[in-house]
Amino acid sequence: MRKLIVLSLLSTACASLPPAAPHAFVPPPSPGTPLQVCWVDTGGLTAPGGYGAGGATVADTWEVTSAALVIRHPKGDLVLDTGISPHAQEEKRELGAWKRFIFSQTAGRNVPRRNLKDALTALGVTRPKALLLSHVHADHAGGVASLPDVPVWLAAEEKQLIEAELEHPHGVTLPAHARALKGRMVPIPFAAEPYANYETRFDVFGDGTVVVVPTFGHTPGSVATFVNVSPTQRFVHVGDLINLRESIERNVGKSWLMRQFTDEDLARTQAEVAKLVQLHARAPGLLILPAHDRRAFVELFGADDHEVPPCIGVPPAAPSAG
Repeated sequence: MRKLIVLSLLSTACASLPPAAPHAFVPPPSPGTPLQVCWVDTGGLTAPGGYGAGGATVADTWEVTSAALVIRHPKGDLVLDTGISPHAQEEKRELGAWKRFIFSQTAGRNVPRRNLKDALTALGVTRPKALLLSHVHADHAGGVASLPDVPVWLAAEEKQLIEAELEHPHGVTLPAHARALKGRMVPIPFAAEPYANYETRFDVFGDGTVVVVPTFGHTPGSVATFVNVSPTQRFVHVGDLINLRESIERNVGKSWLMRQFTDEDLARTQAEVAKLVQLHARAPGLLILPAHDRRAFVELFGADDHEVPPCIGVPPAAPSAG
């Protein structure tokens, strides 16, 4: 592991990203429905800062979370990503030698924290409306098997990826997770309606509170999700486009090593990161939330040091229907 980190640090003296192509900015409408959003920290680790972002990082360490977000809306509860599986070490045994090595240096290093199903019970969530995956890597789809009767929303391109993995496994996702997704995947119906600096969107509840946009590159169908908790509290969950939020301020992508190990399309991912930099310039009050930046989660939700996962916003007035 130490040799890999040294290699990463030596290889990340990178130039700034080229700017994203000019794009009209469509200000998102103010949401009319209050939300509650809760952070379930299913696992994590501490790594050197240079492992998380390119160039000379500000952070000495990268504090990692493998998180699920529970979005509580009057029309139903939505789980955004499902974190790392508590059985990940057993599940990795189906991978080939090289993919097993990659897993052991990335998602497989997570130390288990909260159990997703137990956390949902603590929050009073009985049956979510759906699971929404930013992408299907093991530290995002790990909880799918624990909620077997819940539909899984993901981009059509990500659904095709899972179908291909079921036919001919290449280790992009863990085989156990691909099997758990079989027969449950619902393609996200993106509409050709601009949102912020994106061309298409999917308005989950139809009221502007939760809006998904395509950010293909890290995987063929990876997505980002805007969550509008209130008119004054908004964030966008960007999956694994970046690993540390400082990448946006510094205009750099992930470390060379993490790009090589985890990005399916390196050039397209970097273009999507440049788009995030453009978004930040146009909407500086919007918090950009990388899926594995624990410090950013603590800043948004507060410390995870109670029996019930930390939440922001206003809970629904009545129990959500499945």
